[in-house]
Amino acid sequence: MRNLLLIWMVMCSLCRSAAYAVSAADLATRDGEVAFGQAWLKTTRERFDERVDPFCIDLLETWLIRLKNQFELGSVPITALCLNGIDFNAFAAPGGIIGVNRGIYLDLGSESEVMAVLAHELAHLSQRHHYRSLRNSEQLSTGTLATLAGIVAAIATRQGQAAQSLIIGGQAANATSALAYSRDYEREADRIGVAALRQAGYQPEAMSKVLRILAEKQSQSTQNLAFLSTHPLGIERQSDLDARISQIKNHKEGTPVLTDSDFQVFRCLQIEGLEPLINRSSNLSCSRIHSVLKQYRAGNYHEALTLFDELPTRYKQTFSSFDLEIALTLKTGDFDRTESTIDTIALFFPSWLQPAIASVDLAIAQSNPVLPRAIREHMIHRPERLDLWRALSRFAQAFKQEHFLFEARGWDALLHGKFEAASTQLKRARAAWPMTSDQRPLDLLEQAITKAKTP
Repeated sequence: MRNLLLIWMVMCSLCRSAAYAVSAADLATRDGEVAFGQAWLKTTRERFDERVDPFCIDLLETWLIRLKNQFELGSVPITALCLNGIDFNAFAAPGGIIGVNRGIYLDLGSESEVMAVLAHELAHLSQRHHYRSLRNSEQLSTGTLATLAGIVAAIATRQGQAAQSLIIGGQAANATSALAYSRDYEREADRIGVAALRQAGYQPEAMSKVLRILAEKQSQSTQNLAFLSTHPLGIERQSDLDARISQIKNHKEGTPVLTDSDFQVFRCLQIEGLEPLINRSSNLSCSRIHSVLKQYRAGNYHEALTLFDELPTRYKQTFSSFDLEIALTLKTGDFDRTESTIDTIALFFPSWLQPAIASVDLAIAQSNPVLPRAIREHMIHRPERLDLWRALSRFAQAFKQEHFLFEARGWDALLHGKFEAASTQLKRARAAWPMTSDQRPLDLLEQAITKAKTP
């Protein structure tokens, strides 16, 4: 994904429209990186198989913010994306955008290992590898740039054979050379990432273990598009990292966000349906959690809750299980239990959006047409969170409140780069908005649309 991002950046440099053109100068400052990253996200978001899961997003944000404090990233915001991809992959885009496939949880057995992957990605951002890569790419010939543009277009439209033909064509050598810089950047990200991992209180050895997992997966891969690999490997990279880790003395571990039992439950929830792909060396057993989910998916909610209540205490009394418990009790009508569980998560993680979003679903289940105040506060301060607007859309449809529905659709369209659609929904929202209601939510949407349209 990271190399595809580089190709996309190069391809944009060919565009004649000033609104979409990008050069190294555009990424020369942190503000430029943030602006570029948000524009990139809006134009490519629809291609992601995004997992709009508030708990997953909140947890990923918490992990990233803990690590971000170890890097020189200043006020760069963090945008966390949970993705449904089943392969082992994560990516970093300029402006603090981090995407993680759920497939990584098939192989990573601890929070430390996940943090190692995230530290590596944040290191790419802190060392400004996208800016440096694009600066190097500007030395390429027009023919090579066209080849890269053709490759990314073919991949984006799933034309694998066309991409393969372009890769082995006349400009392939130059294109491969342009992307080869990433191998040096990978080693640099490893070195800086492992230092940040240690400073954040995690085992530095986790970084080395992740590399070995990747090496094993690469050896089992049948794909030939090596230069498009997200994480190019090599013996030198592994040995360099191992040598650096061996020099670390007196490492003191901190407290993880999730306990080991909690992390294992989270893993099981993330890899639902992927059981045959679980790394056999991980000794992970998700059978009981997945039995609960199977009954839930089948609409047998009371049976699912019974199975949940029979889980061992060490798994049941975890934040990941609390998220599942909320989903179950909303369906069984045990609303006091739902509310208590929401309050527990909110107490320990006051900055998380998941409790407020769950409160919206609780209001729907209780036929309460009053939008919870907390959700509106989050919409003011965190409008970039897609899950907020999906929750508002559910609420609006449940109670036939068109003004909220148009507002939610406007933000959804904006976050997917559909500016005209967003403007249309804003007009509909203004027309349907109650005369006595506060107009500021619509003003916020209008300001966001105007800002997004400005080159």
